[in-house]
Amino acid sequence: MNIKKVFSIIVLAVAALAAAGCSGKEKTAWGDYVVACGDKDLYIVDAAASNGDTLKVVWHWNLDEARGQLTDQQLYYSRVMDDCKPVDGGKHILITSSAGETLLLDIATREILFHARTPMSHSADMLPGGRIAVANSTHEQGNSLELYDVSNSEACVWKDSLYSGHGVYWSEKYNRLFVLGYNELREYSLKDWETESPSLSLEKSSGLPSVGGHELSPSGEDALIVTNHEGVFLFDIPSGTFSPFAPMEGRRHVKSLNHDPASGRMVYTIAETSWWTNHIYLVNPDKVLSFDPAYRLYKVRVLPDWEAVKAEMTPPPFPGFDVDPTLRAPGTSLRIFDDNIWQYDKETIPEAWEPFGLDCRDSVRSIGFAKMVADHKPDIVTLQEYSSHMDRYLAPKLEALGLTNSIAEDQTWNFTPIFYDSLAVELLKVRYNLYTPKAFSNANTKSFTSAVFRNKGTGKVFAVLNTHLWWRPEKDQPGSDMARASQIRLMMSEAEIIKAEYDCVVFLMGDMNCEEDTVPIRQLLDWGYVPCYKAATLFGDNHNGHHRCDPGGFSAESSRKGPDRATGALDHFFIHNAKNGEEVLVYYCMMDAYTLPLTDHYPNFVDVRL
Repeated sequence: MNIKKVFSIIVLAVAALAAAGCSGKEKTAWGDYVVACGDKDLYIVDAAASNGDTLKVVWHWNLDEARGQLTDQQLYYSRVMDDCKPVDGGKHILITSSAGETLLLDIATREILFHARTPMSHSADMLPGGRIAVANSTHEQGNSLELYDVSNSEACVWKDSLYSGHGVYWSEKYNRLFVLGYNELREYSLKDWETESPSLSLEKSSGLPSVGGHELSPSGEDALIVTNHEGVFLFDIPSGTFSPFAPMEGRRHVKSLNHDPASGRMVYTIAETSWWTNHIYLVNPDKVLSFDPAYRLYKVRVLPDWEAVKAEMTPPPFPGFDVDPTLRAPGTSLRIFDDNIWQYDKETIPEAWEPFGLDCRDSVRSIGFAKMVADHKPDIVTLQEYSSHMDRYLAPKLEALGLTNSIAEDQTWNFTPIFYDSLAVELLKVRYNLYTPKAFSNANTKSFTSAVFRNKGTGKVFAVLNTHLWWRPEKDQPGSDMARASQIRLMMSEAEIIKAEYDCVVFLMGDMNCEEDTVPIRQLLDWGYVPCYKAATLFGDNHNGHHRCDPGGFSAESSRKGPDRATGALDHFFIHNAKNGEEVLVYYCMMDAYTLPLTDHYPNFVDVRL
């Protein structure tokens, strides 16, 4: 399975099991866990358990998750991550963006602890007393070394000129801040550090072997790795001299390099496409980790202690779940994932999206949808507004994740497909039904698909009906309510035919464009269909709603009709004919911030015991 095609790499970690066995586990070796960053994404990868394009991602963060913590302007300036340095024992990550922002992110809580406008920032490090040093590269307001206090975002307390600042490293042993510029390596000492007006005092400047200083990182306690246009060098701190770094001598375009002299291990990235790559290289043991080519990876850093960080993470949102979204509720034998993915088939980025620095074309949004599927690992995926245009980009990604489209019409496109994992379930029967008349099926997008499956683990047969009902309100187009009611009756009739043949449990879901207490939905309730959020025995999520996501822009503000699912939801998920012990364990409404620019709907899923 070629996971290189998929942006969101397979997540294999099982946090609960890891925690259970943690007490007897040997200390993690240097380089077993790495932090990778580029564009708007951060990943923590278990490098020891990864190889090639099969990556064990144990944590992922997207910049859009900070929406609400940061202003739109701050998000815009943070959109091109060029360093992601673990600090404070690996509990926090210092992020610099060449677009012009520095952030301090708490891994466990996912909170932004500090932010500052730092033009063309390329590197930062934590200094004693909660201070942060930032090196800014070539920008009319950059070319500088700046000093900040974590407790006071945006307020620069001291500044020095530095042409093409690219590296900052605090040496605890030598009590010195090492700073890399275009043609020099500087050493600073702390001055007036216990006052409210701290500064740095330049103690020494060493000329580089050649120009173009880029990477600065420690090699043990007594040496530094320095890269420039001509290669990789080792700077011996006691003697103040440079020498070629033998393992990488003459290697050009090295963007990041981490070296442990005690073990000989190395982790590094090299620019392979313009200034970025999609590979992480490891030495001793030798391996290459491959991200999706669409991911513009820039730097990689070593994380000191992932287990300690994970132990401080937010408690699970409900019983049986942990921070890892791949974990299923105890007893789950089936996970069904549902989402209306917003049809936008144009090959242009709307002008209103440009200030966000975001691209809403299918080629880009398909990456986010694949991430959702890869993160949650469902057995069944039901989608609405799934156009042939989106299919070009998303179908290969879903296929790489092991999912198959149960039906693809030759003439009339199926806008409501059902995808399934053939390793988990067996397809027994499938049918597509286009709603008529056209007056209540705009551009033939309103339909339902029905499919019957056998679960390979339990042998149980179940049916899935996925729909998108007519969308206009009754006041805008008279007859709309009855059109939706008629469309639901067609589905109910289909379900009765399936029940007569298989006598199985039925799951019915989709964007129904009407609330629970309306004539169309009342038909389902009166016929014994139970909303999964009410049927769930472990956790029934009451969240619901829409938010803006259209050519005019997007917003995190919900436009839900009411405060809960009963009064506000337009997307519905039902279980019916559960007479043989079938049980909905969890109904969950995904509200992750990174999904906001993907669609105006909140994705949802159920965990079921068959």
